[in-house]
Amino acid sequence: MNEEKLALIFDVGTQATRALVFDTKGNPVLIVKQQGKLYISDSNQQAEADCDSIWRDMCKVSLQAKEQLGERWKNIAAVSVTSIRNSLVFLDKEGKPSRKAIFWLDKREVECPDKLPLFNRILYGIAGMKEVVNVQRRTCYTNWVRVNEPEVWANTAKIVMPSAYYTFKLTGRLADSKAGQAAKFPYDYRHRTWMSPRGLTFPVFGTPVDRMCELEEPCTIIGKITAQAAQESGIIEGTPVVASGADKACETFGVGAIDGTIASVSYGTAASVQITTKKYVEPTPFMPAYTAVAPNRFNPEIQIFRGYWMVSWFREQFALHEQQEAKERGVIAEKVLDEYMEKIPPGSKGLLVQPYWGPGLTTPEARGLMLGFSDMHTRHHMYRAIIEGIDFALLEGLENMERRAGIKVKRIALSGGGSSSDAVCQIAADIFGREVYRVQTFETSGLGASMACFIALGVFSGREEAVKNMVHLKDIFKPNAANAAVYRELYEKAYVKIYPSVRHIYFNIYNMNKNKKL
Repeated sequence: MNEEKLALIFDVGTQATRALVFDTKGNPVLIVKQQGKLYISDSNQQAEADCDSIWRDMCKVSLQAKEQLGERWKNIAAVSVTSIRNSLVFLDKEGKPSRKAIFWLDKREVECPDKLPLFNRILYGIAGMKEVVNVQRRTCYTNWVRVNEPEVWANTAKIVMPSAYYTFKLTGRLADSKAGQAAKFPYDYRHRTWMSPRGLTFPVFGTPVDRMCELEEPCTIIGKITAQAAQESGIIEGTPVVASGADKACETFGVGAIDGTIASVSYGTAASVQITTKKYVEPTPFMPAYTAVAPNRFNPEIQIFRGYWMVSWFREQFALHEQQEAKERGVIAEKVLDEYMEKIPPGSKGLLVQPYWGPGLTTPEARGLMLGFSDMHTRHHMYRAIIEGIDFALLEGLENMERRAGIKVKRIALSGGGSSSDAVCQIAADIFGREVYRVQTFETSGLGASMACFIALGVFSGREEAVKNMVHLKDIFKPNAANAAVYRELYEKAYVKIYPSVRHIYFNIYNMNKNKKL
């Protein structure tokens, strides 16, 4: 009889750390959660976190998982870390943080006093990259630290993603998965390695390559649990630690989107749509395709920065009555809002939302917009229009990626907190005009990371076998033909025309903000 094999996954999010245990059939055996603390300054929009505190949370949930699993704990065959993206940890020569980590919600900007090389500036202008490069440079966390904290910069030996630091704490080796690299630093996404100093955009990041960590292919063993880590976390010393990937990459793998026929849509704080391609395909000009967890693949992606944060924003700003009703009924506020939303017809009586609550890399001037108000509209129309607007934006991104990659997506896999709502899933099916499905667990990042573990251990031969054994369709939502027709007409005749029509207005507001007039 074969001994049970389990994978222990640390899923480190923006405000919580979880220990997840999966078996080789994709069943979530155990979930332990610890709320964390992300420091956010409202005055200057800075978001920072203490990674050593997060490490202690990892050890805490690991020890709790060990206690709950009992004898089955010895069946933990591999460990992996999946974490948030576009967040940086600055380490000194001893591998200790030289300052708090800067997390992806951070909005700080810096004007670099040193000019980029003249040759590069000329090429940026020729390629139409000038404004994109300027935005990248201003919003690059390494540049901010280099300019504003020179003593920290001088004391920084390595700059890594949070996942690399947690892997270091587990294994004693400062290394990370190639599928975890998604930040504003010199990673060459096309060639899946650190950028050459001769690279066109290398000077933008102001970071020497010798300050980067080692990289490993996803679905390979990156190290083993040290005696010190075993003592702190309770994990058996010598247990393999596997390179998986960032949270979105693991989600895409975890829903079975390993080829161009399935798109992975994530309804998280940042909503996104990813596809998986064999060739490197930029989702939009100057935006990279990330390294996929599925071996030898790429993940082009379109992201709506604030995404389902807008649902929380709406709830807090406009839904006090629904929150009270939810409290009286013993349910969450979103359930009450969904019930009201389902009474609103598709298209929200012509109320449209363009969900650019946060600027994109290539659209730094973009703003959120609600268009089409009349005296018939209520806050419930607004709520449905927000849900629809997020999907319209993701649909537009998906269709652009399909054209650039030369593929046709047949099905949509949903994950993230918003996907727990059947009403939201049905709207998605109607707007995308395709079959939408959820898999057996909402913990799709952990599922994808555990699949990477079992591939690394040789339990599965590769991505296809892992998906076949571990990804199981649970709920399927088919588009309603009448609703889909309404949405398609609204999308083609109205939604896609909004941004081109108001872009010049956005630029006016952007420039006024930039010049501190607003």
